[in-house]
Amino acid sequence: MIRASALVAALLLVGCAAPVVTRVDATAPRPLPPRASFELVAMSDDGDIFPGQARDMVAAALRQRGWNQQAGGDYLLAVTLAERPASIAVKAGDDLGKVAGTIAPAADRSNNSGCARSDHRLTITLTERVTGDVAFASDASEFHCRARLTDSLPHLVSAAVDRLDVGPGSVQIARKGTR
Repeated sequence: MIRASALVAALLLVGCAAPVVTRVDATAPRPLPPRASFELVAMSDDGDIFPGQARDMVAAALRQRGWNQQAGGDYLLAVTLAERPASIAVKAGDDLGKVAGTIAPAADRSNNSGCARSDHRLTITLTERVTGDVAFASDASEFHCRARLTDSLPHLVSAAVDRLDVGPGSVQIARKGTR
């Protein structure tokens, strides 16, 4: 009995000792100017402070990179923040219900090492004001066991915005932190 308890405790610690992996997917049909202007897209006031905090953090990260925040800017910045159970996948489909692709995968051994109870996801989109074309989009997400959304938010913002400098593509970034 004692050995079984020790084994269970060791397995739990191994899952918590695994690094936090930030998954980032970014698209940009063409290069963006290095110092453009942007305007924040209005968001609904549902009483939750975290989406507003995420939006403010992304706007601050853009300003640190030399972007100018102003009314009527070249790009419209939309920021979404979500937390969902890690055991479910989010899929996109057509009007007839046929699955067209996976937006957010469920946690499994191929994309997660250790415990995964929730998925924290930040999406940023820069849309050209004149054409309405998406000029840049970046999703950053992490599976977590015990970490709160506030713990992962700074890392998600950094990873999503950093793709502006690096360019489009998918990457996984491992870091130490609370899982």
